[in-house]
Parts: sequence; C-alpha cells; structure tokens
Amino acid sequence: MTTHPAGPTAPAGASPVTFHDHLLPGITAGRYRITVDQRLPAEDLPGARFEPVRQTVNVQAAQFRLDPSWVHAVYPAAHSQGSFHRLLPHITLDAATLPWQREPFTAGTRSPVRTPWLALLLFGEGELPGDPDALGTTTSVTVGRLLTGDPAVSGPRLDPNAVDPVLLDTPCHVVDVPQDLLAQLLPDPSDLKYLAHVRVGGEDAAPAEGQDGPPAPDAYAVVTTARFPREDQGRYVAHLVSLEGHAPPLTSDGKPEPDGKHVRLVSLHHWTFTSCPTARDGFGRLAERFTPDNDEHSAAPLRPAPAPSTGLREDLSYLLEQGLVPMTHVTDSGERTLAWYSGPFLPRVAPELPRPADGHFPDADGLLLHEPVTGTFAVGYACAWNTGRALALADPGFATTLVRLRHRGRLRRATDRQYATYQRQLYGALPTGAVAGESPREVFEELLRGDAADVLATALGVPEDEPRPRAVPTAPVPPRRDVPRHASTPRTPSPDAAEAAKWLAGLRTLRGVPFDCLVPDQRMLPPESLRLFHVDRGWLDALLDGARSLDRNPDADTATDTELDELLAGHGPVPVAGLLLRSALVPGWPALRVEAHSAGTEPVRVIHNEVLGADVLLVLFDRVPHSLTISEPPQGLHFGTDEEGEVVLRRQGRGDAAPPPKRSVPAPMARPAGPRVLDVGKLAAVLARELAAEIAPRTAISPAEFAMQLVRAPEQLTLTFGGTRR
Repeated sequence: MTTHPAGPTAPAGASPVTFHDHLLPGITAGRYRITVDQRLPAEDLPGARFEPVRQTVNVQAAQFRLDPSWVHAVYPAAHSQGSFHRLLPHITLDAATLPWQREPFTAGTRSPVRTPWLALLLFGEGELPGDPDALGTTTSVTVGRLLTGDPAVSGPRLDPNAVDPVLLDTPCHVVDVPQDLLAQLLPDPSDLKYLAHVRVGGEDAAPAEGQDGPPAPDAYAVVTTARFPREDQGRYVAHLVSLEGHAPPLTSDGKPEPDGKHVRLVSLHHWTFTSCPTARDGFGRLAERFTPDNDEHSAAPLRPAPAPSTGLREDLSYLLEQGLVPMTHVTDSGERTLAWYSGPFLPRVAPELPRPADGHFPDADGLLLHEPVTGTFAVGYACAWNTGRALALADPGFATTLVRLRHRGRLRRATDRQYATYQRQLYGALPTGAVAGESPREVFEELLRGDAADVLATALGVPEDEPRPRAVPTAPVPPRRDVPRHASTPRTPSPDAAEAAKWLAGLRTLRGVPFDCLVPDQRMLPPESLRLFHVDRGWLDALLDGARSLDRNPDADTATDTELDELLAGHGPVPVAGLLLRSALVPGWPALRVEAHSAGTEPVRVIHNEVLGADVLLVLFDRVPHSLTISEPPQGLHFGTDEEGEVVLRRQGRGDAAPPPKRSVPAPMARPAGPRVLDVGKLAAVLARELAAEIAPRTAISPAEFAMQLVRAPEQLTLTFGGTRR
C-alpha cells in the first residue's frame, strides 16, 4: 500500500494528514467453502488417507443498510446553503475498509481490482422521478422484494441464497435513476477507483474515551462524487449508492442500455444542500465580514454602545461604554425604578470585588452596589447571586448532594468538638512535662511507652479484684522526631464534595446560565457579528456563592466551604476572556475551529466552547489572547477546483524541500453542456503527465495522488489587535 503524504495541504498546526489508495479487508464479503484434506506420504498403508472435511463460512458486511454512526462527516453539511459550484461533495466514513469490502458490477462483468463498490451520486431538482424537488425522498422496500426484482425497473442481480435469510424481511431505501442520467453521472468502471481513498490522521481524530495521551491517527474512508453543482442556484441531494449486482450503465459502444428502464439503486446514506453561487454565505464570505471597518459586523468589544444620533449625555454614554445596561428595577417595597445591569462579559477589566471576611457572600442584598452618576443601584452582582441560587434549586441532584454534604460536615464538626471535650476530661490530670506543642494523643502514646500504667489504672478506676498491670522497666523511648508535630494525612474528599465541586466548576464556565444574563440587550450581539470581552471574576464568584447558599450556616460550614474551595481550585483555571460569535458559520460548520494565541506564539487555552441556541458560539479563554483564528473544521477538507475552474498542482512526497512552480491545469468535463460531471480518467492522465514533467517521471497517478491534487485546504480568518489577515 503506497502512502502519499499531504503535508503542503495540511492546516497549520494540525497533525499530519496522509492519503492512501485504499485499505483492503483481509477477506471480502461472501460465502466461502473451506476444505481440509490430509494425506500421509505412504498412501498404500491402511488409514493413510482421510476423507476431506468441508465447512461453509459466510463473511458478512454492510450491504443493504449502513449504520448512521459510521458516517463521520459530509460536505457540504446537511441542509447547508452556500457557494459550492466549485466543489465536489464527499462523505467520510469511520469504517475505513467499507468501500472495498465488496465487488461492484457483479452482474456478469468483473470489475477491476480494488474498485470500490460504493459510489456517491449527486442529483439536482427535477432529475429523480421519485424526488423531483431533491428533498431526499426515497422508496422503502424489503430486501427480499429487491432481490426478487421488479419488471418495471432494472435492479441488482444478486443470489438470494447468498443473503442472510434474516435480512430478507428488513427494509432498505432505494432510488430509481433514469438510465441516461446514470450513464452521465457514473464514470467508467476503470475510473471509479479515483473517487475513493483513505485518509489517516488529522485534527478530527478525536481521542478515545478515557485516553490521556494524544489520539492515535484514525483512518477514514472518503468517497467523492464526480459531479459539480451547477453555477446557478439549486437544491441537490447526494446519495451513497451500492453498485453491487449491477451492470455498467454504458454498453461497449458508449451508449446506455436500449431497454430504457430505470435503474434501482440501494441508497445507503443521503443528505441535501443548496448551492447558491451568488450568495455571500460561503465560509470565506461569511468570515470576511468580521474584518475591521465593516460596521456592526466587524469584531468589536461586547458593549451596548449608543447610536450616534441618540444624543445621550456624556456620563450616560460612558456607562454604556463600560458595559452597563439600563433596566427596570423593582425594589423590595414594590417601587419601580431604574437600575444598571452588567453581566459576566465586559468590554473592560473589572475591578476586584471586595469579599466578606469568610470569603463568601451570604445573600444578594449585600451585592447591591450604588452607582454614583445616576444615584441608582448596579444590580449585576446581585442578579448573579440570585441566578446561581435558582440554578442550584432547579437541579435536584446538586441540591440534595450539597445539603447532604453540609449536614455531614456539621455532624463531623459536632463529633470533633465532643471528642475534644473527652480529651480534656481524660488527659487533663495526666502528668505534665511533655514537650511543648504535643497533642494529647502524642502525650498518651509516650506515657504508654514509660511507667505510667499504674497511673492510668488509678485514673480509670480498675477494680481491685482484677490484676493490675505491672510496669516493666525499659529504657526511655524518646519522642518520634521523624514526623513533624501536628502532621496529618490529607483526608480524601468525600464523593459528595467531589460531585458538588464538579457541578460548581461547570457553573463557573456559565453552563446553564440563561443567555439573557450573559447578553442583556440583543443590540450588543446583532446578526453576523463577533464580540470580544473580559470575564468579570466577581460576577462568577457571586454566581457560585448563590449556588452554594443552600442550607448554608457561615459558622458551622466553614470546613465544608474550605473543602469545596480546595476542590474547585483543582478544576482548572477560571475564565478570563472570551468571544461570542453570532453567525451562519455556527450551524453551517458545526465543528467550527477557534484558536487563540498570546503576544508570542504560545497558544491560549480554550476553557469552554459551547453553541448557545441556533447560531451563537461561546468560547472562553484562560487569558486575554492577542490573535484569534477562525477556520473550517479539519474534516472540512474538501475537493474541487479554484475560482477559475482549474486544479493547482501540489508537490508530493516527504523528501521534497520546496513546492513545485505554481502551475494549474483545467478540470476537463465529460460533457461541458451536461450536468457538469468531471472527466475523471482524462484528468488523471493530465495530472500524471504534468506531474511527470514537473516533479518525477511517472506513467499513471494513484487514487491517493489524485485526491491530493483536488484538495482545497480549509479557509481561515485571523484577527489581531492590529488588524486581520486571510
């Protein structure tokens, strides 16, 4: 198996991506007969020959249905809309050997070796008789009916006896394709091998559950269609179909079969998308809106800045610039007045919030701050406290755990106090002279080593009829000095404390906090906008104090509070900064990648990354970044041509130090006036000829090399404090 690294096309900072021609299974699916025949050298001896033993074995693999969990990614994304007319849709499968587990065209025609039995076909509106609107409509039939055949269509010719009888009554999805259309969409059987390959590695290789180290490079099978969407707007449906049991759509003279029957194909997976070349909703066009000087779309601090024509007083405009939002406030006495609210996200660094003596705010009233400019209250911290308490009460699991933890802590405290009382009563009259600073337990242990047995017997009142222990003269044992005084073994945190701390750590990253508390005014985050902010640590502390206030007694729960504080400190850093992205990029690219770096090249840690609602992405960092990079997900590596419809040559192999001179070749179409189907065989020959002239002599190109030449790397946008770069 030949490996062709795609180093020049891999995203910066990503793990290496490698393309392979194929990944063949050890044995293809089907029915096999195993015969074991044993003979001895001296065949004339009695019993020298044994009767052969035969065993029939069925090797099963996916055939009529595909487990949805095997689909790793599709491009374009399902139900997405964008400029896709220069791209070849593809599907990525977790089962890396799946395209080569069976043989295509088994109806009297032997396919070339290593040709996939799967093909990805793209249909537009008005092309499929059963799905004229390209909505992904399929027909459900049983496997038995499919194998029996329908005289109105041309179905797969498979031996029903070779199929597991259990599958005959299970349903499968089929589409009926006109023969002339299938002849246009499906390449020649000898060219199908170029439309499937294996990819190893990449950033989308997620670590296994419980794996601490870096993820192993997973292998994925990639199947690509040969058809480009049209240059005008339209809806498309992509079907991953089985070619097993079918005849090639073209006869020896290059024409479709004369019977004119529709071809019934098994659809293993399908999805729809809309290609709109003139719409400004491709990744690059959407991302470039966040560049500077692009009005409200450009990246800016999160603040409710007033419009220039509002004519607000300068002091009120200043409050808005600081991230404060005017709100209606109802006092405890029922009066309605004005108050200023600020959430955890501010356009500035918030001053440190003074803490009570015990380190925790007991209620929300103490967090109502006076705003001197308007003479009203600033209620942000008080709202945070009440929000935390409401979220804790709304989670019965956490509320029960916290109350149980506090009750056990109080019981432990009462037990310790009672034990201390017993210590004073028991050891108060013992002989003195112990080393200063020794605990009663240590004094007791040293007395046992000496001659204090009689003293203890008298103090404890041993009955006269029982023999009293005699002191055995021994050498004095010095006190142990190898262990520091008052040293104690760290107590393992209780399961309740660990569970409560884990819940509070999630709340500290604002999980479950209502969006209105984060962004109190929708004008702060208009559609297609990116907003940066600092995180107010005081707001987070007030939020957690409200959640921890359930059944809290400041005097009796000091030990419990200290234990929770220590466990929280071990749950990673506290968010310091972050961004909010409201854009069509969020639903269109579910695995959107956001990276941040400090003033140097050191990456900034992402503490939390969550999609809020339909189109809002929240990302929290452990410190203020100097630059941000927003890019398509690595599994979004897609295939196609440049804006001129040409394929740019890339250098292949690890040993080459410099890329070849920039050179491109036009992508030939099989039928320029038809459905824009790529002439795969002709393009492979052109690429082999051009690469032989530019890089190294060769007579043919492999499927992995073919895929590498068609790769279009993910687009990305980098934002810095000094500007942006593409």
